[in-house]
Amino acid sequence: MSRISNALNVFFLLQSRGKMTVEELAQQLEVTPRMIKKYKKDLEMAGIYIGTQRGKYGGYYIERNRTIENVGLTKDELNALKMAMETIKSGSYHYSSKFEILSSKILNLETYKEKQYYYNKLMKESDEIVEKERSIWIDINLAINNRNKVSMEYKSLKPDGLEIKERLVNPYGIFDYKGATYFYGYCETAQDIRFFKLSRIMEYQIMKEKFDVKLEYDLKESLAQSYGIYNDDTVDLKLKIFYPMSEIIKEKSICNNQKITQIDEKTIYFEAMMNGYTEIKTWIMSMGSSVEVVKPAELRNYILSETKKIAKLYN
Repeated sequence: MSRISNALNVFFLLQSRGKMTVEELAQQLEVTPRMIKKYKKDLEMAGIYIGTQRGKYGGYYIERNRTIENVGLTKDELNALKMAMETIKSGSYHYSSKFEILSSKILNLETYKEKQYYYNKLMKESDEIVEKERSIWIDINLAINNRNKVSMEYKSLKPDGLEIKERLVNPYGIFDYKGATYFYGYCETAQDIRFFKLSRIMEYQIMKEKFDVKLEYDLKESLAQSYGIYNDDTVDLKLKIFYPMSEIIKEKSICNNQKITQIDEKTIYFEAMMNGYTEIKTWIMSMGSSVEVVKPAELRNYILSETKKIAKLYN
């Protein structure tokens, strides 16, 4: 484990558990107490200050009362911070309140009083679910940094109903998507890369067993080729899209290999090789009568079948 990773793990441990002794940290990270003191210095060089309390009930803790002086932030940097704060405030994130306090301190310190108006509209998880996920988020981050396997009971949504299954995962990373938090990694049960929504984890345990990366995976590259996050079938997609959706689609980058051809003033022809067949179906259904699937035939037949079911409901 690299020195940087271990320093981060000290931060995560103190953040999640509060005060810990040098010996407790050393035992948790399987290093010497001397190395823990070096990690403390590394964190302080990065601006994360670790306090020390002496005595029987002493230990290291994260200092909360430091101020930032003479930072020398530019107006553009302050605007960026303000926008980030407004974005996070309008969502439902694990440390949104803490980030808001931190940002306010910096903005007040720099006597930055200009008001910015911004709202990020997204469908987000409830505060109750976010609170429940917070400890999972910290533990999964520790597992990623330490390369510990994660054993869990996970609830999946299947076409024929819910499925609760034991999974053993090598966690690679964490990301947010549509107001929810996921982690991804190599699932030893499925023997492939899988995404797991934190709110669907029923029970979990961070294992002592370590893992090596079995399958290299570039999340950013994969998502750029996908609609949504489902890592399923690749679709050679061809759509005829009508107004007003034609104008909306022209404003977006659905995937990085898309091609849009203007047919007439109100109609476009959309082409792309995309992963994520499950979510592509939902996306096309959301456009209603403003889209016609030209290819593939399987998707065209699926849309036709679904529209007949909808018509039957309303008849």
